[in-house]
Amino acid sequence: MSPRVRTLERVVEAALTAGVAGSGLLLVAGLVLGSTAPLWWGVLLLILTPVARVLVVTVGLILDHDWLFAGVSLFVLGVLLSSVYVSGRL
Repeated sequence: MSPRVRTLERVVEAALTAGVAGSGLLLVAGLVLGSTAPLWWGVLLLILTPVARVLVVTVGLILDHDWLFAGVSLFVLGVLLSSVYVSGRL
């Protein structure tokens, strides 16, 4: 496994860990404080965590000049973002 792939895997792991940890902290804060605002933000952050993962992978593929998979990853990112947009309009 090349060093670039290992670096990309570490960055993806950090993004996922930060998203889940941040979401968990917001959810716990909402429960402890009895407030709904942190709960909503925690759920939103949890929903957006996979989007952040795809974004990180897309940037990594572009930097690695892997154009085929970067294109596929951009398509997946577009589908995810359009679903977030549509769900926000409901």
